[in-house]
Amino acid sequence: MKNLTKPVIIAFIVCLFAGHKVWGQIGNPGLMYQGAFNNAMFLTTKSAIEAGMKTTPGSGSGKSQRSRAAVSDLNFISSAKVHDRVLNLIATIAANGDKSKINTAANAISNANFMAEFERILKPYGLNRHNVPDVFTAFIILSWQAISGKDAGNYRQGIALFRNQINSAMRNNSSLSEFTNDQKQEISEILSYMAIFFTYACQEQLKNGNTASLNETRKNIRQAVIRVSGIDLSKYTFNNKGLIEN
Repeated sequence: MKNLTKPVIIAFIVCLFAGHKVWGQIGNPGLMYQGAFNNAMFLTTKSAIEAGMKTTPGSGSGKSQRSRAAVSDLNFISSAKVHDRVLNLIATIAANGDKSKINTAANAISNANFMAEFERILKPYGLNRHNVPDVFTAFIILSWQAISGKDAGNYRQGIALFRNQINSAMRNNSSLSEFTNDQKQEISEILSYMAIFFTYACQEQLKNGNTASLNETRKNIRQAVIRVSGIDLSKYTFNNKGLIEN
């Protein structure tokens, strides 16, 4: 999946988050339904990984993998109220809890229009940012890219396969089926912001050759993903068979 290239926004992200242990904090969404969130995502990832383990070398190919639609009942309709709530949560974390900086952080993040950036990244792969399984698919893949330094976009067949595995797992997840439209939007936008910030931070530190900071950021991203999904991405690779354990 393509990297992000807006220099001003990149500079903002690096300055805003440098020196803070934001990655671990943002991995804990702080939702009212935290237990259900973790249960749903842990079970989804576990099911998808197990499906990947059973995938034969040829089973990820062909038109069928590209043509399956996302689980429509896990779509959501965006509302400004929920978006503002998520934005305030992200800004509070970005401001490191300093109330005097929350509004500034919220305005900067809002003006950067990260949701549009996220949608631009997903579009070439047929992923829908208003669908929980598709957002979770992108979150895992972009996080894997940030941690590994590799480009999953070279494996479109694997992306389609992994997407189908995540959709199948979420379709059978009773916790997710009980979430309201607002909860689905909240989960999805939090994961979207996480994926974008992970990508920006690693991209900028890699470009500047800041190895020590890059390694620390990757470690924090790894821990954040574990907290959200239960999976240690450093133990996995991504190819045309999807997400596969090393």
